[in-house]
Order: sequence, then structure tokens, then C-alpha cells
Amino acid sequence: MGNKVVVAMSGGVDSAVAALLLKEQGYEVVGITCQIWLDDICNVKSSKSCCGHEAVDDARETAARIGIKHYVFNYRELFEEKVINKFCNEYLEGITPNPCMDCNLYIRSIDLLDKVLGMGFDYLATGHYIIRDFDEKKQEYILKKGLDPSKDQSYFLYQLDQEKLKHLLFPLGELRKKEVREIAESFGLKIASKEESQDICFITDGSYDKFIEDYKKVQGNNTAIYHVDGSYLGEGKPIYAYTIGQRKGLGIAYARPLYVVDIDGKKNRIIVGDKEDTVAKGLIALDNFFISKAPPKEGDLVYVKVRYRSQPTLARFFKEATGFRLEFLETTTAVTKGQSAVIYSQEEPDLLLGGGRITEVLK
Repeated sequence: MGNKVVVAMSGGVDSAVAALLLKEQGYEVVGITCQIWLDDICNVKSSKSCCGHEAVDDARETAARIGIKHYVFNYRELFEEKVINKFCNEYLEGITPNPCMDCNLYIRSIDLLDKVLGMGFDYLATGHYIIRDFDEKKQEYILKKGLDPSKDQSYFLYQLDQEKLKHLLFPLGELRKKEVREIAESFGLKIASKEESQDICFITDGSYDKFIEDYKKVQGNNTAIYHVDGSYLGEGKPIYAYTIGQRKGLGIAYARPLYVVDIDGKKNRIIVGDKEDTVAKGLIALDNFFISKAPPKEGDLVYVKVRYRSQPTLARFFKEATGFRLEFLETTTAVTKGQSAVIYSQEEPDLLLGGGRITEVLK
């Protein structure tokens, strides 16, 4: 395989250093920024967002400093269809989506990778903190957690397969964030100390409910809030203002802290209870992906993360007709429909195996 690589440049320090390192390693590097900003939709005009106009300018300026060509691809329509619409529709149904997961799948791993290969390049590289390697014994590519535990992004990349991994590079996997900033600073990149984008890129103020109302032009009906014991506690905010495990902002007063235990989109109900009521016995996931050609076997012990920031917990793996079932062997809380159950090896906890989209929580 050749050495022509496109780096997906977001305007931040991670993708900038990825491009810089690849050029220093002798690759023929081109930077591409996927412009997904919709002025009439996105509710912020902040440089903290990875999709704003200032981010495109930062990526262009950085590419010029590194000495590589830079192009901007228009991804507005695809991003709106595959990410924003899905995000809003699922929240309106009482499901908690993960738009970053959808962006990585539909924008980078499918459409952009196809474009890059179609243009005659050999690889697509990103600034994700994850390690890609080749297992000589198994004769296949593997993915491992990034060296920096505070930045590891393996959770978002379980949807990759062997064919895609042939053409993907992750130069930052064995670096820590501090080292990445030091590299950028030593090269004189202006974005060396640039703040990281926070939360969802198109809702940086955190007001999910307001964004959904503005974008969908809806004003949802208030929910009925019930305790797990069946008692009615009062009227709450619209259903899209809640997520499993939520403690603050429930909209009701109670003698002790309550947590969202379940969201019933069909009946427009929020079920709340004590913290122990958020514990799940297991889950069922569909839309599953596995990196290896030999996925987990029936009854295998695995580690699973049910949210990006959650700690991995031990579980037993079982195949289902169109997905998989996990039975938790350690306490696991706030398991949420719409999020992803991402699986790691029990023998090698840093080894990413795959995952799926949670469709049912087993109590």
C-alpha cells in the first residue's frame, strides 16, 4: 500500500498534530475539513465547536503552517439527515441517542473514507486517541484503548471492521494529551493551547430540550412522573428533557434525591426511584458490529462500557438472533436505550471487540 493519506482536520490540536506527525513520518498528507455547520440550525457561534466557521479557518491556517494542502468538504445535508434529525427524533421518543457515534459512523467511517479511497488516497487518518495494530497470529487488525486513559476514544470506534481498518490511521494512540500539546507548541502551531470542544458540537450550551424545540418546531407535552412503587408524584417537563440516571432538574420536589429509572415514550411517563433502582441485570443490543472475524462466543466473559464515561463492568455474552445479550456480573447503573454497549476482552481489557446499540434494559 502507498503512503498518500488524508487527515480529517477539525481545527483542533489533535487532528493538527496527527497531520504533522504523519508528514514527519514521510507520508504525502492532505488535510480535509468536513463542514457540517448549519447557520439556521446550530444554536451557537462559538469557536469551541468542532464544526463552526472558526474551526474551518483554524484548520486551514494550521495546514498552511504544516505545509500541506487543505480542502473543505460540504457535509451539511448528510450531517443533518444522519445526526441531527436522528438525535431529535429519538429524544422525542424517549430514547437517548449518541450523535458522536453516528457522526463517526456515517460521516467519517463510511462517506468520507469512501471519498478518500475514491480520490486515490491510501489512508484516512484522524486525531482519535486509539491504537490500531496488526495481530500477526490472527492475521487481522485490532484496536486497543489509547494510552492516555483520560482521552481514550475506543468507545466511539467499535463500528469499524477489517476492511475499513486497512485504510485508517490513528497517530495519537500512544501519546498523552499533554505530549500532543507540547508537539504543537514546539512546532509553533497557534492552536496548541486551544480549548477542546465540549458536549455535542451543535449544542455547546447544553440546552438539548431548547434545541429540539427550535429545530423541530415543537412544544412537547409535560410528562407524568411516577415513582417505581406506582405512586404519582406530579407533572414534569417534556419527555426529551430527561435521560436515564438523571438526578437534577426533574421538576418535582421530594424528601430525598430521586433518579430517572425509566422513560416510557408511549405513555409519556417518567419513572423515578432511588439510586439502587437504576441498577440493571443486563441488556439487549442490536445493530451490532465486531472488529475481529471471530467475535465473542456464547457465554464468554467480557467487559462492557454502557456510556463513554462509565467504568467497564464484567458481563457474560450471549448471541441473539439479530444482536447480543449481556448479563452483568458487576453492578451496572444507568443503562440507557439508544446508547451503545461497547465490549472489551476480559483477558486483555484494553482490546476492543465490538458493540451494539442498546434496545432493551433487563431489570
